[in-house]
Amino acid sequence: MFNNTMYDAAVQQANGIESGIFYQFGHYDQCLKPIKQQQQRQEHLNGSSLTVVAKYCLVDVFIDELTVQNTGSHDMRQFTSLQENQTREQVVIRWGACIPASCGPNDIAIFAKHVLQRKVNVNDNMCQLYKPELHITAGMYTYAFVISFFIFVTVLSTLYHIYLLSLKSDKDEVVVEKSAAKSQRTAEKVLLTFSLIENCSKLFQASKDQLSLNCINGIKSLAMLLILAGHVLIFIYGSPVYNVEFLNQNIKSPVFAFLPNSMLIVDVFLLLSGFLFCRILLIELHRRHGQINVFILYIARWIRLTPAYLVIIGFYITWFPSLGDGPLWQQRIQREQERCLSSWLLNILYINNYFNVDKLCMFQSWYLAVDSQLFFLSPIIIYLLNKSRKYGVILLSIVAVITSIVPFVVSYAKNLSPTLMIYANEAEDINSSYYYKNFYIKTHMRASAYFIGLFVGYLVHEMQARNTKLPSQIVRLLWIFAALIGSSCMLTISRFYAYSYNRWESSIYAGFHKIGWNMSVAWLILASTTGHAGWIQQFLSHRIFAPISRLTYCAYLSNGIVELYYSASSKTTPQMSYIRVFDSVVSHIINTFVVALILCLLFESPIHALERILLRRPRSTNSQQNNEKKLNKSESPHTSEEQIA
Repeated sequence: MFNNTMYDAAVQQANGIESGIFYQFGHYDQCLKPIKQQQQRQEHLNGSSLTVVAKYCLVDVFIDELTVQNTGSHDMRQFTSLQENQTREQVVIRWGACIPASCGPNDIAIFAKHVLQRKVNVNDNMCQLYKPELHITAGMYTYAFVISFFIFVTVLSTLYHIYLLSLKSDKDEVVVEKSAAKSQRTAEKVLLTFSLIENCSKLFQASKDQLSLNCINGIKSLAMLLILAGHVLIFIYGSPVYNVEFLNQNIKSPVFAFLPNSMLIVDVFLLLSGFLFCRILLIELHRRHGQINVFILYIARWIRLTPAYLVIIGFYITWFPSLGDGPLWQQRIQREQERCLSSWLLNILYINNYFNVDKLCMFQSWYLAVDSQLFFLSPIIIYLLNKSRKYGVILLSIVAVITSIVPFVVSYAKNLSPTLMIYANEAEDINSSYYYKNFYIKTHMRASAYFIGLFVGYLVHEMQARNTKLPSQIVRLLWIFAALIGSSCMLTISRFYAYSYNRWESSIYAGFHKIGWNMSVAWLILASTTGHAGWIQQFLSHRIFAPISRLTYCAYLSNGIVELYYSASSKTTPQMSYIRVFDSVVSHIINTFVVALILCLLFESPIHALERILLRRPRSTNSQQNNEKKLNKSESPHTSEEQIA
């Protein structure tokens, strides 16, 4: 019986190889299910049963007779010394084999080579055993204890908040006053920062629009939804698919270009980061006569970003590998675990995009490194803008121009692709892409968006201070220009999936498509914050975007878990269609925001509130308060360093 079950679970014959079905899984669950084999021979113990343990392996089978067109990126072909139109003479099939657990890799290789009459390779990391019990390590216990502690504090804080609310509803004014007085104590404020009632209220309440910045909520929300949709496509493309030609055809279509080019949308967040930092810091520098504690600014920034970040990294290192299974699970999830073990410290120092990039923990973590590095540098420029408008604008313009030209120069000098191109053989592990780890994640290749954001922040600061309005004809022309340039930069990526490589064309696109896109987004921000966007500003400022916007950071952190889980736990090769892709995008985004909500309520929001309490400035004296009242009343209320960060 065991032999029949094992034989039935393994792949008997590959099919669809010429159509790109390179994963032949067999039946993973049937293979690893423990089998009770009733013994028939007299010499065995009568009536006894023997539990037989099987091992499932994905064996690399090399087929020489077939040739397929090399569809890798230009950088991969250049890096591996392949010519533009060269074809690979070997096709590697991942072949599902079900064998006794006692067999080692060499035994499997010898057997598979004999049966299949092909060259085979067996990697022990691609073999998995049935695990009836969860093996919990010391790290897993530690992580569970930390999470349990935060859950306990959250429950305690919420119950205490309910108690305070019940006191406030009492008709006895004395009790109300006493409870209100008590709630002002620092210890109680600290405890209430973990209250689910408090944090849910903050999450879903409408934003105060004192600087006409509510439109930023809409821009952040829509940009994040498109980025997450792009991540879904990348992982679908890098996972086993029954009809790969469906993806190959549509990825070349301009209609769907926003998905493979969703990496460009990440620049929206860099631009917004620069814009918001410049806008708010200029107000505070003016309010405080050019005096601000930059060290506190940096500390507050690190505290705001790092705790939730550490929670996700800790999950990768401890529990994630034990919470699923599948033919690809051990290879993909264990690989992520090893990377995070190797470089987690670089992640929380925000330098992981330059050091140990071969072991990058969390494929999307490069953004935090880039944004943080630019955040640490930008106060110099903003200080100069506040001190001397002329020299500040000159310096900012020079930096913006240089950082805009750098991608063109690097792309031409290195003979690179126009941007990060998505191909199946590289999307399987985007971190190993030559372009991704050597160019895409580098700050000097991404900085132009941030400095354009600083420039927009300065312009909006000046226009709002002077109540400047642009002529309607100029506004219409700028909207047309932004729409045409932005859509062109986004959609023309499809051309580079179906053309012979041209160094000049590729370098020009690499250098200037980001400038065009960022200028379009810059106009959208400027117009929406200065009253030149009409119904667009009203739409982007809708209160429905406020909670989504507040969850974008946690969603960005959490999305890797969702995508890795779905791709690594796949046990079949699904047939993709427009409906199936849409369904995957929607479900993955919903799951991402569910995880983000938990992360936000338990960690990010409470710790951010805690940081504001602990790092807040002392109360101003009466004379200082009187001086502050004399300042421009149109400006925002006082903002502390930790709020600016």
